[in-house]
Amino acid sequence: MRREVFDRVGGFDEAYQVANSDVALCLRAYKAGWRTVYTPWAALVHHEGATRGHTNPVADMARSAREVARLGVEADPFLHPELSGFSAVPRLRAAAEPSLRDVLALDAARHLAGVPAVDPPFDAFDDAQVLARMQQPASLVFWPPQPPGRITDAWSAARWIIDLLRSRRDLRRRFPDALGAGADGAFAAWLDGEGSRSLGLPEAARGAVREAFAADLSAEPRQLFLWRNDVRSAFPLGLMPGSRGDLACWMLRHGVTDEGQRLEAAWWFILRCLEDPAAELVRTYRFSPDWQQAHPTALTVFGRDAFSGWLAERYGLSADTVWLDPTRWPTGLSAADELRLAFAAEPGWRAAHPDGLTHEEGAAALLGWLAGLQSGLAEPLRAWCSERLADGTPAALAGLGINVVGHFCYPSGLRVSAEAMCGAMERAGVAVSRRDVRTDRRDDPHHADFGGLELHDVTLIHTQAEPFFDTSFARADLAERAPRTYRVAYWYWELESVPAYWAEKARQVDEVWAATAFVADALRGALDRPVHTLFPGVQVGRFTPRRRGAFGLTGAEQGRFTFLFSFHMGSVMERKNPYALVRAFRQAFRTDEPVDLILKTTSFGHEAQVRSLREAAEGANIQVLERVTSPDETLSLIDCCDAYVSLHRSEGLGLTMAEAMLLGKPVIATRYSGNLDFMDDANSLLVDYKLVTLGKPVPPYDASARWAEPSVDHAAKLMRRLYDNQDYAAELGRVARRDAEQRLSLDAAGQRFARRLDAIRQQRQAGRP
Repeated sequence: MRREVFDRVGGFDEAYQVANSDVALCLRAYKAGWRTVYTPWAALVHHEGATRGHTNPVADMARSAREVARLGVEADPFLHPELSGFSAVPRLRAAAEPSLRDVLALDAARHLAGVPAVDPPFDAFDDAQVLARMQQPASLVFWPPQPPGRITDAWSAARWIIDLLRSRRDLRRRFPDALGAGADGAFAAWLDGEGSRSLGLPEAARGAVREAFAADLSAEPRQLFLWRNDVRSAFPLGLMPGSRGDLACWMLRHGVTDEGQRLEAAWWFILRCLEDPAAELVRTYRFSPDWQQAHPTALTVFGRDAFSGWLAERYGLSADTVWLDPTRWPTGLSAADELRLAFAAEPGWRAAHPDGLTHEEGAAALLGWLAGLQSGLAEPLRAWCSERLADGTPAALAGLGINVVGHFCYPSGLRVSAEAMCGAMERAGVAVSRRDVRTDRRDDPHHADFGGLELHDVTLIHTQAEPFFDTSFARADLAERAPRTYRVAYWYWELESVPAYWAEKARQVDEVWAATAFVADALRGALDRPVHTLFPGVQVGRFTPRRRGAFGLTGAEQGRFTFLFSFHMGSVMERKNPYALVRAFRQAFRTDEPVDLILKTTSFGHEAQVRSLREAAEGANIQVLERVTSPDETLSLIDCCDAYVSLHRSEGLGLTMAEAMLLGKPVIATRYSGNLDFMDDANSLLVDYKLVTLGKPVPPYDASARWAEPSVDHAAKLMRRLYDNQDYAAELGRVARRDAEQRLSLDAAGQRFARRLDAIRQQRQAGRP
């Protein structure tokens, strides 16, 4: 079969498990006007059943029967009508034997009888059908009617909004994106104005309605769906309408009962998915590695028609299903992005124009070639490529870009680092494709917001060597590009030597980046890959200023001076060293002095350590604040305190110290490790230390490793100095802010990253390793 014919009829149907995909291919070619020819001179040996057994899967036979019916084939076109349909060895049919047409119909009925009948499409707006599918009491699926006069919060508002949409087809037609458009959408605006008057929505309830729209109530159920690989495998088209509603029923039953989802959130998620099935299809693709691997150009003009046909065949969908129309897909890709994906997937393109993405002239030459007959593209695609020559696409293709696979939803310093790095590179004109690596169900429920594909030739894996480095692509729901991109690891470490096994991890990448000179030196001593020091930059984002009372703390209005230390128990408490800070504070201050120490932490399974820390703080003006805070709240907490203190034994970077300096706070910190990249005697108060051996294992650190032991006496003196001379403390904070704004600048960081990416491009272009 010629490649032209194979592509024209859609190639093999990958939905077949074992048998009959060859039959389906030939039938489609026959219906398209070609013939299947048998030659007696071809000598082929086929070991029938040698690797799969001697029984064809029931699902494959049923699929064949449906395919035959779909193509309108009434009799086997490759058999003479007078041959028997009951004999594998050709013979004439007896007078009483049914015709080939009848045999085909009998076979189809037999095969289809072996599979369940297809249920009618699920109607989420039909209470009777929902209850019939759920087989649950109505009280577990629905709530009592929600009167608008009893709306008091976002959840009661959500119940009212959901009831309104489920009962009013006219509103669903008038506002097709009612929930998806959110708080700024036309439906929310209508409810806040004209609709509130016609529906009797009290003024007091309108704020709760606005809160419900702003809360993105579908985020938690969507996160649950993306986290449960078993559920996604069971319901691959669960986010699209026209299915049997399996996912909707699972979410309303198991999602609520077993997984703790709010019933209102489950319904909000279901209705929002129904609003824009084309967008849900694109999102499903972005988080389905098997789809990405089978069709790497599915979201581009070069591969979308083939992908649409594959979906229809694999899942038995009608070809005229509206959301299968690729022209309706909101891919979010630019023309340059589509060309990058196709360039990576087409070895012929790369062979013809190896410099197609390295400079503007090469990009223009690539597009000119694609627009010509020699490319082999169909005429509409050649015209599309020709148009791209004049719309700025060559310059976009030549621009620097990077894929970042990292922790964008895990509340940690790694997330802050990844966000700062991406922001810095974008400031320098580098295109960034972000991909979140799932860590824990307690991640912020925004994994679905980071669906960037491997668009660019360099991929940065911003996750530690353990525990997620080996599975970062799987946890990002991303198929690895083949051939793979140039890979970079961005690793933090806190001690002067790294674990020996990191050398093996590093062999999976081409080079390693480190945030500080301290970390880079440690890595160079252990790895056989190039290591580059590239500080990510630090920026304090917008936050809501709060008084200390918002955190349950006494404030400046009572004349109290407050020191703060914020850390994560999971980041090795012994390294963070809060007990030394407790001792230094006790040594520096009496309990009758108006001065406090706040130890902000999160337990995440370390509850016993939190209790021990509380016991150590008893009897002093020390409060242990154990809670998960948003980035906004964390910055607000630093801002409302007077000084920041870290008696760490070692730090890879020291993010909270950097943030405190940017907020104009005087900082006391150990004179050791990564924080010295931006702290010195002019902008901070640095604590003396002795370098000591751990002496016993402190996982993940070995007993033979070394770290600093800061001087409690010196720390107490420095804390006392800030408290006794608060004018000096304020001036030191001003110096810290001014200095940090220069050293920690995202603009400077972006230029560093851009220079390194350009160097990588040049060395690859030159053929150097």
